[in-house]
Amino acid sequence: MAIYGFKNPCPARILLIMRPFDKKEVLSWCLYDFANSTYSAVIVAVVFPVYYTSFIVGNDTGLGDLWWGRAISLSMLFVALTSPVLGGIADFAGLRKRFLLAFTALCVASVALLGLLDKGMIIEGFVLIVLANIGMEGAMVFYNSYLPEITSRQYQGRVSSWGFGIGYAGSMLSLIIALPLVKGGQFALTWLTVSSMFALFSIPAFRFLPPDRSKNLLADSASSISKGMRHTLDTLKKLWGDSEAKKFLIGYLLYADGVNTVIVFSSVFAATTLGFATG
Repeated sequence: MAIYGFKNPCPARILLIMRPFDKKEVLSWCLYDFANSTYSAVIVAVVFPVYYTSFIVGNDTGLGDLWWGRAISLSMLFVALTSPVLGGIADFAGLRKRFLLAFTALCVASVALLGLLDKGMIIEGFVLIVLANIGMEGAMVFYNSYLPEITSRQYQGRVSSWGFGIGYAGSMLSLIIALPLVKGGQFALTWLTVSSMFALFSIPAFRFLPPDRSKNLLADSASSISKGMRHTLDTLKKLWGDSEAKKFLIGYLLYADGVNTVIVFSSVFAATTLGFATG
């Protein structure tokens, strides 16, 4: 028996073909986008960059820009180098949801600790934002991998767009809440609010997204690491051997790098170069 080109498909695959999606899974997946968008809007894009560069570091000579750029670059480099291997290990060891939880917890905890920063605590702020961004971007690797599992290919574009839309709603709501706190000088409360919103709205994802495969972790850990690394290397070799895929990956890397640079430096540029008010 064959269904849509799949010979002897497993029951889970048949079920996925027969139904568009499970509402709880899709809603929880979208709510995670809502949750992490609070971090993206307040910590990465709008409020914290100016706070760190202008108040924590001091940006009269551009030193704040330098430290902020270093923090974002280092965290993104770490995720870029480790996420393919971690993704392969998670697939083979059945650890995807646990990795998602661990990276989310790292981001949430790091953002909450931002409230301990004071003027001149450059290194402490640098370390916390590196850890927070590693947590955020690392979690996204595993979060995105759930999309093909919670809906059929026919509906993936629709579900993805729902996630984007709900994510932008999270960005707007977090800024609506954060900006009055910032004007009142309540920066520690601002970071704690973002941390709490991220934690709260990510709970449904941990509750309702498909569970990890049951594994004997102690027995399979070494084998899973080896298989995950080999699978990652094989995949990269195949992609690099495909000229069209290689062009796409290089083009997307340049595009994404440009977009991310604009996002993480837009508020700093507005405050330092255009002279927009910061308080």
